[in-house]
Amino acid sequence: MRIKPGVRIRGLRPEILWAVCVIDKIYGRYGAEAVITSGTEGKHSRGSLHYSGNAVDLRTKNLSGDWAKAIVREAIDALGPDFDIVLEHNHIHMEYQPHEE
Repeated sequence: MRIKPGVRIRGLRPEILWAVCVIDKIYGRYGAEAVITSGTEGKHSRGSLHYSGNAVDLRTKNLSGDWAKAIVREAIDALGPDFDIVLEHNHIHMEYQPHEE
């Protein structure tokens, strides 16, 4: 796993760090390297979970074919309902957002 230069991971919550480790293993099964492209820095939408350390973005331009879709499906299965994982047009957005029971 790599962190893109300039990306800030300080302040990421333990839950999202665990999720990053899980998705890193999934990337590896596809022969790809997980790269965090956004953490707590940058400009995001108002109320974004990036600012509270509950979200990261991961690179997809290094993935072949439908691998990004497959990685998202596997991550959803592995991480469970407290995580939202969305394939955006140029990255995977992963956030920790526990649902009330």
